[in-house]
Amino acid sequence: MVEKKFFLLSIKSQPSLDIGIVNSDNSDVIITGNNNNNNDGNKNFQKPKHKYVKVLVDDPFNNRDIILKVTKKQKGVYLWESLDSKQMYVGHSINLYNRISSYFMPSILKTKARRVLRYLNKHGFSNMKLTIYIMDENSSLEQVVELEQHFIDSLKPNLNVDLVASSSGYHSPMSQEIRERLRKQRGIPVYIYNAEDFALLYVFESKQYMYDSISIHHNSLNDCLNLGTLYLDTFFLSLDLIEESTKTNILTLDEIKNLVSDKRDIYNVKHPAAKSILAEFKDDSSKNLVFHSLNSLANHLKGDRQVIREYLKGNKSGYYRGKWKLTYLSDQD
Repeated sequence: MVEKKFFLLSIKSQPSLDIGIVNSDNSDVIITGNNNNNNDGNKNFQKPKHKYVKVLVDDPFNNRDIILKVTKKQKGVYLWESLDSKQMYVGHSINLYNRISSYFMPSILKTKARRVLRYLNKHGFSNMKLTIYIMDENSSLEQVVELEQHFIDSLKPNLNVDLVASSSGYHSPMSQEIRERLRKQRGIPVYIYNAEDFALLYVFESKQYMYDSISIHHNSLNDCLNLGTLYLDTFFLSLDLIEESTKTNILTLDEIKNLVSDKRDIYNVKHPAAKSILAEFKDDSSKNLVFHSLNSLANHLKGDRQVIREYLKGNKSGYYRGKWKLTYLSDQD
């Protein structure tokens, strides 16, 4: 197995530099800078007014760890495209990794709520490539949507239901209470979806309001938003109003509190204790480490929990990052 080597200049401070970075075998991932002079192979391509860094990821499903590295806490536009370029979908997000990772979730794919989900659910990702256009961290939602519209106009993606970019999504009409709350909001709203059917359940007007309302720990919220982790194995949290979701089942504040409380009780029963993990350092046992949980290991190594979990389950062989052999120390559930 070829170890992936990855280096990245600061996207936040250098949004228009050519960063030209690839993995060690030069085949799976191509990352190139963009100074708005690249026509993306389309003769009808018009120069956008917003700058971005272009990231092209081949075999995106197996390169999720690299997608995490380049998109975590970033905002911009993404393009799903079949290898023959006959199928395309353009979307946007102010929280790119969370948004992109949602496409890999079986519970979301199987909803088949939108054309792009039906296509990915049927054909998978082996015939897909992913292009990401990462914008400056200070870009507004309106600017992100403008860049999305630029690519929609240039590429005419056939997996998009509507060729008009929007930050409002396709949800059924919201209650007047939710509309009024969003109109008055001061923070960035957090949308909570049911991962089973991708129905929008509630909109918290800010992270702080969510902390106060359902007592979610800030680390848990950050993991859900930054890493795409499902909250309590049930809820998908997003900073974006997701256009692929066609269902709206807005609950009252008391109802969402009760639902979260019920799911938390079940979750605690399913996960009564964390498993200890032995991380053995390749060729040097003096550097071996023991972690009391997956979270503590991931935080120490600054790694993707899902990728680490694949090594622990044996779905990925060899050494994590070419250095660490990871095994559970106990049979705790």
